[in-house]
Amino acid sequence: MRSVQLSKFLRLAILSAIGLGLASSARADFTFDADGTGGQASAVNITGLQYGAGNALAVNAISGGGLQVGSTFQLLFQTHLTQLVDQSTTINPTGLDTNYQITLVASFTERVTSVTTIAGVGSFATFELVPSATDAIKLYFNGTKTYDNAAGTGFTDGIVIASLSPSSLISSYFDQTGVLGTTDFNNFNAGNGQNATTNQGTGSAVVGAAVNSYDSNFFQPPSGTPALISSIVNLGLDPVFNVIPASIQFADISSNTVVNANIGANNGTSGPDFQFETSGFTQSFTVVPEPASVAMTLLGLCSAGLVARRRRA
Repeated sequence: MRSVQLSKFLRLAILSAIGLGLASSARADFTFDADGTGGQASAVNITGLQYGAGNALAVNAISGGGLQVGSTFQLLFQTHLTQLVDQSTTINPTGLDTNYQITLVASFTERVTSVTTIAGVGSFATFELVPSATDAIKLYFNGTKTYDNAAGTGFTDGIVIASLSPSSLISSYFDQTGVLGTTDFNNFNAGNGQNATTNQGTGSAVVGAAVNSYDSNFFQPPSGTPALISSIVNLGLDPVFNVIPASIQFADISSNTVVNANIGANNGTSGPDFQFETSGFTQSFTVVPEPASVAMTLLGLCSAGLVARRRRA
């Protein structure tokens, strides 16, 4: 009977220690040097990376006049870093987005899990991640500003400073064309070959990713932590381009190819692609808990529990 009670306690202690260890891993502050060893920007302690509006392309997502349950597509995404974030404070590294650039490019597979038609309004669709070994999210540093939103070029110039693998996705899109009607797709650079109309609606995507590698000249985890382990981005999706130009091409880093956007006469129904302007967002990171701290937590819990048990006895 005593051994059963001790076993239950040990299991509880272990689970508690793991829980506390994971909680400590949620510590998101780290040191970041925006130009590596370039000398223009200073290394600063931050909690996240702030990106500007970007472009997303759902390749071959549209068939039969819209999104179809069960269909899969490749989501291509590209944007650029604008600021650093420390809690609620923003930091503008010297020279960023003027003398040099940091860009984020993603490519991963999604599947349409549901489409609910709402009479007189539009439809509501949800999506899931389809894991693939070739899918990736990468951050690039280039000593010159070369990215061009309208052309869709320059986002993969320079060196890779972080490589991640998508691991989770929560995403949806609410089409409200039945109420709002269609409108001009691209309100910037209307002569760039995308003189189309578009459905109207709003969407969102929360993407989790495992950190595979990073350049320590740029990313410096807190002292005593072995590595950054994961990242989350939370962005909005809008089929109407009001903030930046719609890109006419995308870099597909999963296949090392260039994809030309093909949305047809009306974005969202003609296809085969569906293009979105993405909102600005902050990319946050978590770090590995210190092994010693987890071990000490476990030891402390076990010791406290055994003392309490002896007192009860």
